[in-house]
Amino acid sequence: MTTESPASLNRIIGAVLALAVAFTLGFVVRSQLPMERESHDGLEAAVREVLRHVTAPTEAPAPADSAMLRAGFQPLPPGATRPVKVHDVAPEYTELAREARLQGVVILQTAIDQEGNVVDVDVLKGLEMGLTEAAVDAVKQWKFEPATIDGDPIPVSYNVTVNYQLGKIG
Repeated sequence: MTTESPASLNRIIGAVLALAVAFTLGFVVRSQLPMERESHDGLEAAVREVLRHVTAPTEAPAPADSAMLRAGFQPLPPGATRPVKVHDVAPEYTELAREARLQGVVILQTAIDQEGNVVDVDVLKGLEMGLTEAAVDAVKQWKFEPATIDGDPIPVSYNVTVNYQLGKIG
């Protein structure tokens, strides 16, 4: 018996759900409306696009690169104040994800330097259809009041969550 990673299982489940939605949408459209060949082609193209995004492999950061960038960035030590976000950029909710009504969270591990800049981002939990990439792009532009210990700024590794909900991103 082979063991699948949670990311692989999520991708498989996503592909199955995308197929089910596409089949259901196709059935509803065909049963409710007279369908011309062009609209059928459009539906097939949309299904192919969804499946392409759901089943496309995602690139993980190279462990050696992350390890080098993370040198000196440790989790918040006891007695330290946590970094506080002072400027953020809202992540994009991709049109494809919005149309598919995809919601969820992206969890990112960031390296925040002594000036409060995000200098590295690793994905701990992602979402499909471009939402992970949009979250990473946005978080790289965030600015923090740096973490401190005894009043002195310190570099830290800090997890942030980007919540994608239809009608709201946070």
